[in-house]
Amino acid sequence: MKTPKAGFLMLFLALGMLPNAMAQTTEGKVTLVGSKTMGTTAINNASAASFASISKARSQPHPNLVAARRAFMPNQIASAAAALAATLSVPVPKPNTVKSGGNRLGFAGLTTVDTANTNGFVVTPPDQGLCVGNGFVLETINLVMAVYSKTGTQLSAPVSVNSFFGADPAVTFLSDPRCYYDRSTQRWFVSITNVLNFNTNRSNLYLAVSQTGDPTKAFTVYSIDTSDDGLDGTPSNPGCTTASPCFGDQPLLGANAFGIYLSTNEFGVFSNVFNGAQIYALPKADLEAGTPFTIVHIGNLPLAEGIAYSVHPAISPGGDDSEASGVEYFLSALDFNGTLDNRIAVWALTNTSSLTRSSPNVSLKKVVINSEVYGQPPVATQKAGSYPLGQSLGDPEETVDTGDDRMEEVVFANGQLWSGLTTVVSDGTNSNAGIAYFDVTPKLKGGNLTATIRGQNYVSVKGASVMYPAVAVTADGTAAVAFTLTGPSYFPSAAFSHLTPANAVSVNLVAAGTSPQDDFSGYPQFGGAGTARWGDYSYAVADGESLWLATEYIPGGIDSTFYLTNFGTFIYKVNLD
Repeated sequence: MKTPKAGFLMLFLALGMLPNAMAQTTEGKVTLVGSKTMGTTAINNASAASFASISKARSQPHPNLVAARRAFMPNQIASAAAALAATLSVPVPKPNTVKSGGNRLGFAGLTTVDTANTNGFVVTPPDQGLCVGNGFVLETINLVMAVYSKTGTQLSAPVSVNSFFGADPAVTFLSDPRCYYDRSTQRWFVSITNVLNFNTNRSNLYLAVSQTGDPTKAFTVYSIDTSDDGLDGTPSNPGCTTASPCFGDQPLLGANAFGIYLSTNEFGVFSNVFNGAQIYALPKADLEAGTPFTIVHIGNLPLAEGIAYSVHPAISPGGDDSEASGVEYFLSALDFNGTLDNRIAVWALTNTSSLTRSSPNVSLKKVVINSEVYGQPPVATQKAGSYPLGQSLGDPEETVDTGDDRMEEVVFANGQLWSGLTTVVSDGTNSNAGIAYFDVTPKLKGGNLTATIRGQNYVSVKGASVMYPAVAVTADGTAAVAFTLTGPSYFPSAAFSHLTPANAVSVNLVAAGTSPQDDFSGYPQFGGAGTARWGDYSYAVADGESLWLATEYIPGGIDSTFYLTNFGTFIYKVNLD
């Protein structure tokens, strides 16, 4: 094993064969930031922090993906997408029954108090990552992380994400953390995007890789330049300039036996630029060893009427990804108009075993298949109650942001691809947010990719909304989905459903919210428009024994007039019996 040296690891052009997707690979650069440790004593110990007031409140970057999809769809074919949507109807699924509990162990995770005490300012929404293995549970949110035992004992005090990644919060803007535990190598991976470094005018993705199976020990931290303005080894993407670099919004994290895969949506930092999905493929073994490697950066992904967005890589808990010399699957949605659609795209990156070579030779393929109808979800309501911050401002109770209908967490297990997205649904009278989920069978034969839907359905609650799904699947195909439940009868709450290919088995309420969301991002006096940020996603994983799920909810005991928000997260284990 080579010991990495401080400085730069130059990663050279990977000439992949990408005939089906009409994509292209580019050269890129990774900086080796160094070694960082969470430890059992946090970098910034929350118990030692003391603030007379919270002087700064920050809403994380939230580029309007729906508007970008519409704006950057070629005019000559935009009418085709509109014509398709006009033939579709809002789905009216049979509502699921809500019940309390379900087989699980649960405990409260990180909250806005942890973020404030660790960083000295508040951030909304939490943007949650969860990974579990080797007796540990690691949770990361904006902008704090912590390690727990599997019974919920906190093993590390909350750690500043900026400190962990070596990013000065005064000049950098981190967002959208995710994590993954690799059972085969017993290593932990944590990713996050840096929208901009105001000193260097560069954007990047950070990826931290543990050096042992213990997440409280040392990590090796890498930085991938995503400015894409033609400098420092990056491609010269449309609209990305030195004066207005681009950045990768909401990086998605996937893995197979050979690689780690990050996928972003590329926007301009200061300009109206949208270049769609960007895929970064990195060799897992070299990341873990800290040795130089070649990065594959794939962009320019046309898809039907628009450019592909949120092409989500899969996690493979069973390691069943060895066909085609190593395949990494992806799923994405196709609702370019932000209205209704009935198609999804299946992607396959093959020959990923070549990622460890100096010149990887990968091939990206795609196929579009018909699906159940889904579409842009409406904002969600919440149960009426006390909301001290908003009431002190004289503002009405907020509605809750449900995001959009991009594809969420993807899992490849037992030969099947599972995922879900938030969608508009109707109960016959009113429209609410629901969940559309998919169980897809991909096939690679003779270099060709085909796919069929084995099962699909909806999760919905009459008169209420469920949103931000995260699907977890065991190696043998047992599935569940985590999400938030909110509506006139529910404060924002943590919930889940067991899934079969044919239907979702009830909605299990595991952590009931205690009050309405009371968040500065929705109030006009803070620049909001009545709808507060939420999510932006939940998280779910399988650890080989159980399914672990996590989502945002509203716990008790947080003074929103001081912290300017009152969110919490809840982590829970779903038994398989």
